[in-house]
Amino acid sequence: MNKLLKHIGCIALLLILIVSSGCSAKTAEREEINSDGKKITILNTKTPLQTENAALGNDFEVEKIDRYEGIRGEDWLTEDVILITKENTELDPIFVSDQMSNIRNLYSYNLKSKEEKNILKETEFLWRPIVSPDRKHIFSEKFEPDKYTGLILDIEGNVKTAIESDAATGLGFSLNSGRWVDNEEVIIPSSNEGVYLIDVDSNISKIEGIGRMQTDDAVKVGDKIYYVSVEKELVAYDTNTKQREVIKDNVLNFELSPHKDTFAIEKKVSANRTELVLIDLDGNEKATLLEAKLIFGLSWSPDQSKLAYLITSEDESKSGLYVMDLASERSLYVSRDFINIDGGLKWSPSSKKILASIGEVKDMKVIDNTYVISLK
Repeated sequence: MNKLLKHIGCIALLLILIVSSGCSAKTAEREEINSDGKKITILNTKTPLQTENAALGNDFEVEKIDRYEGIRGEDWLTEDVILITKENTELDPIFVSDQMSNIRNLYSYNLKSKEEKNILKETEFLWRPIVSPDRKHIFSEKFEPDKYTGLILDIEGNVKTAIESDAATGLGFSLNSGRWVDNEEVIIPSSNEGVYLIDVDSNISKIEGIGRMQTDDAVKVGDKIYYVSVEKELVAYDTNTKQREVIKDNVLNFELSPHKDTFAIEKKVSANRTELVLIDLDGNEKATLLEAKLIFGLSWSPDQSKLAYLITSEDESKSGLYVMDLASERSLYVSRDFINIDGGLKWSPSSKKILASIGEVKDMKVIDNTYVISLK
């Protein structure tokens, strides 16, 4: 199922749950305050882990959390400008995979001035854009009735490369699982045991015979492509020798570090326990960071000094968003409210801010809300 449909389904379920329970989307742990004319939302930063957090010193704590209503933060363009999408209610909805959906437009948004700048024309429905490491290009999926197109744009909105996936061409791949390999190339998992590589110069190539993937997720380092197989193995496929090598067993998810020398993996250790483990590219374990019921949403800071992640725990007071300082292996608990983030955690270029978006219910309607978590 297309991830947009999953997102729409989750929103519908959220509405049903809230209506049936008669509860507000806001919790008692959330406090909104005004500072210098800005609305700031502070979420549950006082936790049972406060003593551990204090041991890290004043240089590692949550300074503030800013909330921006009505926009969906997607990625960072600069330290003060983010990439957002926003529903355009002035245009008629369109059919996307047999569902009526509002067109979602792409903008840059200045966090200080609140200025929005349209990047692509308003009739274009763009979904899940991601920014290249050098912040010069954007990869996104464009929706049209019965057709999906992967686009590489420059930051002014000029289309550099387009690749279509629809019934007519027979191309089947997960556009919304694309990842930047470097500043110029994107890797996109294919439905027939392969990947597509597309770049800013409109070069498109396909690598077949890689193997079946458990998740629509693959990364490329040098001549090797890494993915999790249906056997829950982290596999390295050598594009020169065409050979597959299992480098780690019992892997549920993984995230490649910015320096491309380390994987953070969610390792299954029992029926209901997982570990967060760091391994090198050959599968050798470097550190076991923690154990929990479920670990997900892994996100490295650009300087590779910190790792953000979400956990669910048998103790609900410990479920939520954490940030770990990898040098000390100490964790900072942010809030349980971010368990329901949509689209992942995105770090700012300075490694001092985290972007997260949550669909929240207001007046019986799901509203996009963006949060910027600033760390000291």
